[in-house]
Amino acid sequence: MSKLTLLFILSVTSIAFVKAGINVTNIDGCPALTPRASPVSVHDLRVDDIKVVGALGDSITAGFGILSIDKSDPSLVNMLDVFKEYRGLSYSIGGEKGAFTIPNYVKHYQPNVTGYSVGVHLAESCNDQPNQDMLNAAQSGAVAKNLDHEVNYLLERIRSIEGIDFQNDWKMINIQIGSNDMCGACNTTFMNEVTPEKFGNYVEAAVEKIQKNIPRALVNLIGTFNVSQIFPLTFNQSYCGFTSNISSQTNIQECPCAATSEGLKKMTELSTAYNKELFAIYEKYEKDKLTNFTVVYQQSNLNFSGFPVDFFSNLDCFHPGIKGHQWVSKVIWNQLFSPQALKPKVFNFQENATIYCPVDSDRIATD
Repeated sequence: MSKLTLLFILSVTSIAFVKAGINVTNIDGCPALTPRASPVSVHDLRVDDIKVVGALGDSITAGFGILSIDKSDPSLVNMLDVFKEYRGLSYSIGGEKGAFTIPNYVKHYQPNVTGYSVGVHLAESCNDQPNQDMLNAAQSGAVAKNLDHEVNYLLERIRSIEGIDFQNDWKMINIQIGSNDMCGACNTTFMNEVTPEKFGNYVEAAVEKIQKNIPRALVNLIGTFNVSQIFPLTFNQSYCGFTSNISSQTNIQECPCAATSEGLKKMTELSTAYNKELFAIYEKYEKDKLTNFTVVYQQSNLNFSGFPVDFFSNLDCFHPGIKGHQWVSKVIWNQLFSPQALKPKVFNFQENATIYCPVDSDRIATD
């Protein structure tokens, strides 16, 4: 190899490294992207092309219990505070100023993005705070079967928000569901509704409804968390305010299937099976190569066994707290720019996890 050829290779390599995105601790540290015309294909989508964000899901997406409560004197705890949803801080759809959330990361590149939820209010029964919730259709307690109702809310609400060009704006819809399905899997009257097959059918039906009714949409399917790992981690933790009697633990009361080793095993199996169903939905649309719609899938195999207990809210040591939502927002965001084959398969907690800054050449990976 001649010296001239070697210098050429080194120069090209240097340019490639200069173009590579950087990682920061706050999205404000990311440089802006060069403006360009709106793409004609969902497979050419940059984050600054996203004008609308929405979400479907359960209490995690609804932001239930994100901020901890003061348990130093239980007699002073306002019970109304226990049932609040901090939707503005939800990792996948919150838009509270300064919050570490996917919509706020998008907003850094696209200031006109809309659809994100703000504020805090008592847990809802039926999307009764539309002005704050915006396109956060999630409901605390929801299971996959409830996604059809949530999509109906989304379809009605997206047409009523001022400033949305329904036909032409590119939209990202984040979906995460499954924790309540797993938790109810030991209930004899409910278990037949939470099989992997039915779970997959419910999610796929919701995705198909979005495809048929919302133009220019990218559905971001987020895998289920293996919540069975939470209970050994949080058992008898003073942070959680639990007693040593497992039946009195708040998170066991919320997730009764976790009360036995057999139940925990069943939940683990369901988490794996649910994620296979979600991945199959992604593969179906990845093969179709539609220009106006696609589905992407983000891995979410969080190794909870090694997580700090304050990843969770001390309200119940089941729902993610503010530390949990902030960290998950980075995990999901960073994956958006990696093809499926390069996404991490297991995630261990990193206190100082960083945020990837996409560059002009980065696209939301659809392969």
